[in-house]
Amino acid sequence: MGEKDLKKNLDFVTKKRKTLLREHRNKFLLVFNEKLVDSYDTYERAAEEGVRLYGLDANFLVYHLVEKEPLNFIMEAAL
Repeated sequence: MGEKDLKKNLDFVTKKRKTLLREHRNKFLLVFNEKLVDSYDTYERAAEEGVRLYGLDANFLVYHLVEKEPLNFIMEAAL
């Protein structure tokens, strides 16, 4: 997947987040070419469908849509 394609699909989710949460909360979204394909109960099912529809090298995104995004950070320790 190209970085540019990933960003476009992620931007789509970010822009439509409120609307998507109403119907797809706690689901795994399959996004392709900045469009919602469908939502699934598991990551595996969404990824399988993405591969089935578009192939292994396609630019689809599987995104877990939760109300509160987890806090992720990277910490570097100096020795």
